[in-house]
Amino acid sequence: MNVVLKYAVFLGGCIAAYFEPVRALLMLVCGLFVVDFITGVLKSHKVNRTWALKSKKLRWSFVKMFVYLAIMALTFAVCEMMALSVDTGLTVVKMEVWCIVYIEGLSIIENLLILFPGDRFLKFLHYLLSVEFLKYVPVLSNFLKEREDENRD
Repeated sequence: MNVVLKYAVFLGGCIAAYFEPVRALLMLVCGLFVVDFITGVLKSHKVNRTWALKSKKLRWSFVKMFVYLAIMALTFAVCEMMALSVDTGLTVVKMEVWCIVYIEGLSIIENLLILFPGDRFLKFLHYLLSVEFLKYVPVLSNFLKEREDENRD
């Protein structure tokens, strides 16, 4: 067990050093991940009336976080292989991180809406982020329109 712990600490240090340039943003993502997990557990308890974790989304939340980190690491690696500047790689990773912040933030608000169904501020915030915000992001609105057309067929 001691050897496994040493390798885990070594691997954690390697990952921390690799993501040092975007440490503050990763701390934000990790914080949002924890808040999303907690609100998801509370939502699951409210919906299922038990503390047993029956939500499929909740079970996959750690896999989702691993995928987020893998995508960012892959982006860094691809930028290094293409001999792009470090600033270019950081810019792309920062864009990915802000997309993750948006997704996790919206998930937190959706969980809170189930926990507090009558809260008008949460309803407004959810409408603002899920409807109005997407009007000003042409790529997302086109993607959603295309997805709606696929669902109709």
